[in-house]
Amino acid sequence: MDDYGINPQIMKNIDRVMFTPGQIQSRVEELGNRISRDYAGKSLILVGVLRGVIFFMVDLMRSIDIPLEVDFMSVSSYSPESRDMGLVRMVKDLELSITGQHVLFVEDIVDTLSLIH
Repeated sequence: MDDYGINPQIMKNIDRVMFTPGQIQSRVEELGNRISRDYAGKSLILVGVLRGVIFFMVDLMRSIDIPLEVDFMSVSSYSPESRDMGLVRMVKDLELSITGQHVLFVEDIVDTLSLIH
């Protein structure tokens, strides 16, 4: 197995690699190109949920060739029971106004849709 530049101590615990770094980068570039086409001539705001999204969002932003603004929010579950009920606590709200704007919500892992309700 190619080590893909990953620490060998970590690689020994990996059974298989589903996507290579090159494949992931290629897909991110495809997404950036698509977003650039879809939002050409429009004002776009990317909203990321901290913290996990940051590396993906930076790569995505590099692949988008139209002007855009960026903002972040952070949320936390109160408890496992609250999370099961779809309750979250806003830790950091948006600083930009998104009213009437084209907003692209960027998340690294979507485990529930309770955040956007």
